[in-house]
Amino acid sequence: MDKNELINRLSQLPDLIKYAEENVIKAAEAVQAAKDGLLLAEDTLVIGGSIDGKNSEIRAAQLRTQTLPQRDNMQRAESFLNREKAALNHLINEMKSIGHIATMLKGGE
Repeated sequence: MDKNELINRLSQLPDLIKYAEENVIKAAEAVQAAKDGLLLAEDTLVIGGSIDGKNSEIRAAQLRTQTLPQRDNMQRAESFLNREKAALNHLINEMKSIGHIATMLKGGE
């Protein structure tokens, strides 16, 4: 990258970081919605009498097996959140690196 490319990229990064931050927020909201959906499904099963195990381990296993779609949805939402966080961190690290390079180049003038 030459100086102009560095300057252009450095000027683009704040907007890209803002967009990535918004994606992280949306992904975190999706995780919360998935958790809420799982909790509602579990509550519905317990209140509806579908969970009737003799001990807490059996009841927990019944809940897990009867809420597989909700658990899968939550896991997918959490994975997406982790990917969005990684993308944001990458942009922040890139901005720091380019900033350091720009400072070094400025000193070399």
